[in-house]
Amino acid sequence: MLDFSRRSYREIYRQGSEIAAQGEVAERVGIIASGLVKNVVLTEGGDEYVLQILRSGHLIGNPENELSGFSCQAVTDTAICWMPRASWHAFLQSHPQIFLGCLAALNRQFEELQLSLVKMRGRTAVQRLAFWLLEQASGATGNSMPQIRILLSRRDLASLLNMTTETLCRALHQIEERGAIHLLAPDRLNIIDPERLRRLAKYHDERIGAALAEPAHAPRLSQHATCSEGRKVSVARPTRLKIAGPGKRSRGARDATTAPPERL
Repeated sequence: MLDFSRRSYREIYRQGSEIAAQGEVAERVGIIASGLVKNVVLTEGGDEYVLQILRSGHLIGNPENELSGFSCQAVTDTAICWMPRASWHAFLQSHPQIFLGCLAALNRQFEELQLSLVKMRGRTAVQRLAFWLLEQASGATGNSMPQIRILLSRRDLASLLNMTTETLCRALHQIEERGAIHLLAPDRLNIIDPERLRRLAKYHDERIGAALAEPAHAPRLSQHATCSEGRKVSVARPTRLKIAGPGKRSRGARDATTAPPERL
C-alpha cells in the first residue's frame, strides 16, 4: 500500500463531471476510492446509453488499451486514485500477487456487466425495475423495512434498465400501487412488502433458472432411495410402452390414448 501511495495521486470529481471521454488516449489507470461512476457509450447518432455503475474498489480504464472505449462520468462526488500507465505496469511487475488481484477484479467487473444484461432479459419494465430495487436492498438485514435512496437520475436509471424515462415513472407508480413500495420522495422509497416485490420481479423464476443452469451430477437412482429423514422410499421406474406391429395396438398404447390427461 505504501508503494501504491508513492506511485499514485488522488483527484476529486464533482457530481456530473466527466472523468474520461470516449475515444481519448487512456494514459492512466484509476481505482475508485469513494462515490459512484457511470460507464456510458455514445453512439454515432448521438444517443447515450448507461452500461454499468462502478463503485468503490472498481477499476477505471483498461491498462492494455490505449484508447478509452467508454465515457466515464461522476454520478456523485467521487474520489479516484490515479496511476500513470507506465507506473501501473511497473507496480504490477514489482508485486505479482497484486497482478493476480487486478485480473480477478477486472474479471468480476466484466461478469457483473454480463449478469446485469442476462438478469434484465425477458422481463417487462415493471419486472426490471422491481428486480433492480431488490438488488439495491440486498444488504438490508432484519425485519425492518429497507429504505432505498436512488442516487441515479431518472434518465440514467431508465437508460441502465433499457427503458424511457416516462416508462420508468409509470413502472415506479405501478409498483407502489400494488403495495410493494412506498415513495417518500422522488429519490427515496421504502420497501414495505419484499415478498410482493420479489413476485413482481420474477425473482423466484430467477432462482429456478439459476438452479436449472447448474450442471447435474446426481447419480442414477435405484429402486429404493433414502430421503433426508433416513427413511427408504420407493422410486417409480419409468413405464415402457411396447411398440405393436402393423395394424395392432399394444395395451400400453391403448391406455395412453384413453387415459385422461394428468394435471401438472
